[in-house]
This record gives sequence, C-alpha cells and structure tokens, in this order.
Amino acid sequence: MKAFISVYDKTGLIDFLNAIKNKLDGIYGTEGTVKYLKDNGIDAINSSTLTGFDDLLGGRVKTLHPAVFAGLLSKRDLESNKQLEKYGYMDFDILICNLYPFVEASKSNDLPKMIENIDIGGLSLIRAAAKNYKNVVVLSDPSDYDTVKNCLRKSNVVDMKTREMLALRAFSRSAEYDVQIYNRLYRKLNESQPDDLFIHGYEKIDLRYGENPDQEAYMFKTDEKYGIPNAVQLSGKELSYNNILDANAALETVQDFDDITSVIVKHRTPSGVSSADTLKEAFINAYNADPESAYGFVVALNRKLDGDTAREMQKKFIEVLIAPDFDSEALELLKKKKNMRILKCSMDRDPEKAISSVSGGLLLQDRLKWQYENIELKSNTEADNSKYRDLEFAWKVVAHTKSNAMVLAKNRTTVGIGAGQTSRIESLRIAIERGENNVKGSVLASDAFIPFDDSVIECYKNGINGIIEPGGSIRDDDVIKRCNEYKIPLYFTGKRVFLH
Repeated sequence: MKAFISVYDKTGLIDFLNAIKNKLDGIYGTEGTVKYLKDNGIDAINSSTLTGFDDLLGGRVKTLHPAVFAGLLSKRDLESNKQLEKYGYMDFDILICNLYPFVEASKSNDLPKMIENIDIGGLSLIRAAAKNYKNVVVLSDPSDYDTVKNCLRKSNVVDMKTREMLALRAFSRSAEYDVQIYNRLYRKLNESQPDDLFIHGYEKIDLRYGENPDQEAYMFKTDEKYGIPNAVQLSGKELSYNNILDANAALETVQDFDDITSVIVKHRTPSGVSSADTLKEAFINAYNADPESAYGFVVALNRKLDGDTAREMQKKFIEVLIAPDFDSEALELLKKKKNMRILKCSMDRDPEKAISSVSGGLLLQDRLKWQYENIELKSNTEADNSKYRDLEFAWKVVAHTKSNAMVLAKNRTTVGIGAGQTSRIESLRIAIERGENNVKGSVLASDAFIPFDDSVIECYKNGINGIIEPGGSIRDDDVIKRCNEYKIPLYFTGKRVFLH
C-alpha cells in the first residue's frame, strides 16, 4: 500500500506509521511532513518528485496537482490504470491528512492570520480520498489511527464498513471546517447576522426518549464551553430530554444573579428562587417558596456547593443538581443519592443567538436579557432601598418565567409565581394563591405591561406594595392613577421580558 501524508497536527503519527510500516511499500508527503517523518526515522519521499515543485505562492500551493489527485481518485479499473500509466502517475491507497487550525487562528481576531489558516489543498485531498473510499482509506484526524491500526492487525485489510465510516467522518470534518470559516469570517467582516444559517452539532448523545417514551431524542453540542451539554456529570442516572430542558432553564436563570442564589425549576419555569447571605439559606428559602411544586425538581446554584447545603438537599427529591463546583464533603454526601444527577457546569452565559425549531424552519433571536437601560418611577410613592432591591430581584425572575408571568417576591425570595396563563390577572391570582400568608409586604414583577388597573386593585387587596413592569399600555394612566391612589410604588422598565 502507498500512503500520501500531509498533516498539520502530527499527534500520534509516528507511532501509527511504526505500527503499520510492514503494510506500506511507499510513503509520499509534502515537504514539511516528509522532513518531520525523516527526523523521526521514517523514510518518505517528497511530493515534489511527483509534481515538479515543493510549493508555490509561499506555501499556498503544494498538493494541487494531477499526480496527487489522480492517485487518490483513480477507480482502479482498466481505463483509470491506462491513464495513470500514460502520465507516469501512481495510485495511493491511504491518505493521512488534517487541516490548518482555522478555528484556533480565528481566536486572535487577526484577519490575515485567519485567511492564511484557511486550508485549500488539505481539504481537497480529504474530499477526494473520501469520495473514493472504496479504494482509498482516508484518515482525517489522529483519532482515526487506532481504528485502522486495529483493522490491519486483525485481518491485514481495512474492511468496507470501516472505510465507509472513515469517509463519513472525513466529510463531516470538512463540512464543519467550511461552516466554521463562513461563520467566523462573516462575524469578522460584517456586523449583521449572516443571510445563511449553518449550525454544527457534534458529540451526539442518544437519550432514552424525548418528552414522551415513544419519541426518539438526541443531544448534540454546538459549542465547547457553554451550557448543560458541556457540563460534567459527577453522579446519578443519565439525563433525560426533559431533565435537559429544565436544567437549561434553571442554569440560565441563576446566571443572571450576582448574589448567592438558588433556583428551583419545574417544567421549564421557576417555582422558587432566593438570594441570601449563605447558600444553605438560599436553598431552603427557594424550596419553602413553593414546597408543593418542589417535588422531583431541578435546582441550580451559582456558588460552590458546601456540606451544610448538601445535608439540606439530602432530605429532598432532586432530579438534577447544577453548581459551578462542589466541595469534597458535599459531593460525598450527595453521591449516596444514586438517582440524583449532579452536574458541574460553567456559569458563563452563552453569547450566541437562541435557536428554536418550527415545522419547516428555524427561529433565531438574541438571548433575552433582563437588563434595562432606564427605569422610571411613575407613581408619587417611591420604594425604599429594601423594596427596590426586591423589585429588581423579582424582575430578574420574571424574565425567566413563562408568560403571562407575574412574580411576587419579598426579602429576595419569591413568594408566589403565576405563569403560562392566557390571562395576566389570572396569573396574578395564582401567584397570590401560591404565596398564601406570605404575600403581604411583597412586590410584583410583570413580564409585559399591565393592561388594566384590576391587577393594581388585586395587589392593594392583598398587601402587595410595589410593582415593576415594562409599561406601554394604552391604559398606563389608569394603572398609574390607581397606584397613586393606593400609594404603591410603580416602576416602568421600558422593556418587555416576555417568555413565550
């Protein structure tokens, strides 16, 4: 077998070639690769003996020549053999090639560096060999070496199933490479969103099932850093589809808090949120905010989990626990709960657009942010510092609560949450009902404008003495008038945080 080799990443190459050298009767490669092989005791022939040049245009052209590509694309039939013989070309049976590190180069934000790390010849070699997989074994990444080595050791040949799999991997890697070039180069050259959307999902994980047992489901990564797909699972059963959705909702909520905070989520919306001076206090408060809903829940924390908090958690039925880190005592205690899924997860927010699927298409939007540019006091009564802090706290929670969302909070802890209703006043009534005797003295956050003064009347009747909302209703004056009548502080944020 004859091999052609042109690699940037030389990891494992020498060990691989030494392991299969008795199967090879010739190694050809580009100048830099051949030098590396010879320096490591492996005989190889420079591709210039086939093409007539080492490289052109400062290295931009090395392998783009019929002598190389005819050897990779030959069908090995009579006509192909005649043509190769006519020009003095040879067949290649193995291609070992990987690409310039464009993604790594793009992190510098240096456009010339990015351009020079767009691989042309290597990508063409990989595609040619993958197209001709029945005759050429294509190794497009060092992770492929063991697969081929084991095949050759076992049977002296690379079977067709392995060739097909290696070709598909090669096409996948070349497609990803082009997607990365387009996406990253577009962001560098333009401020707008690309007209064409390319998404690359990788490291596929088969899930037991989707939202229901008869639905197949999978999880892919689209990034190497952010979110639940990149969390490290330290203990517990495998994650389900619904676990992942709830965990993502809990994570995105807790990421919005700088204070020590615990977020409990059921069905992709918070049921209890609390910020406190200690993590234990925050967790207890979040749980007690709605203990009836908090059964089989997901909880996210934004601080390292300590033993005291872990002991409180041992008493509860927790499906998924998310934290940025765990001390050894906490982890040892919670690992005893075999069914609890424990995830160590980055608290960094994902800066990319949020994507949702619909039949026949995709929806793309900026990620929702609670931050407002200007908050305006609209009533004659102003909130004191403690009440204002609760208003801001409630606003952060309502930004992660399903519409029409109404959130009551007191002492940096949710009191009652009404969500997912077709009527805003009904959401408020649910929040009041959930809060029971703790509603008095709380504040209200609404994810969209309050359309009628009936919500203000309901607040007054139940002792709620602060409201934060976007404003913008044609009846804002009615709401303001009623707040002034009841001496309820009213703040407009000028932005909506509606989560559909």
